[in-house]
Amino acid sequence: MVDPDIPAGGPPATDSPGGDRLSGELLRRGIGGAGPWHPARQVAEDAVAEVDGDVEAAVRRLISAHVRLAASSGLLTSLGGAATMLITAPAGATGLYLVCTRLAAAIAHARGHDLTDPVVRTAVLLCVLGADGSELAERTGIDLQEVSLLTGLRRLPVEVREQLDRRIGYRLASRAGRRGVLNLTKLIPVVSGPIGAGADSITTRSVATYADVVFWDRSG
Repeated sequence: MVDPDIPAGGPPATDSPGGDRLSGELLRRGIGGAGPWHPARQVAEDAVAEVDGDVEAAVRRLISAHVRLAASSGLLTSLGGAATMLITAPAGATGLYLVCTRLAAAIAHARGHDLTDPVVRTAVLLCVLGADGSELAERTGIDLQEVSLLTGLRRLPVEVREQLDRRIGYRLASRAGRRGVLNLTKLIPVVSGPIGAGADSITTRSVATYADVVFWDRSG
């Protein structure tokens, strides 16, 4: 089956700024942090500490905090260098991707998953895609009716999983490009703010829903 976001010639080469580089930068900055943008591990551990070790309460706090962050379009745009460095996509879109990547990774860490594990990192990226992530995983050969996403990813050959990372990045870049066109609504000052904040909040909650399910599986 043909992926609608990938050209007929196949996925972009590894040096393509639209695919491989985007996924790599999201993992590096979304998980590892950048300047004032705190690492996923830190925000997860802080959230757990604030609720005296109650992991599920911490997950709820992480979701609420990142949804509020996503709704703050001014803050997303102010991420500037962290959001746009080496990424050829609109700053607002990549800022939202950073928020969603850190949220998914923080949920994973709070639930006891190793953020240095390549399989966990691929799962984080799939969560950022939301429903598209499940569809892309199934296209790669993972039967989500039979196994969890983490288990399915572990069964993939390394080279197949690495190709999946590139396909995720390319799809995110394609989505960001379309979002950039839609961002012409920002020319309407009274309407654009509520539209953007509402859409980004919905996107972030969707990512949280997927991450909550994916990283509930501690056996993966």
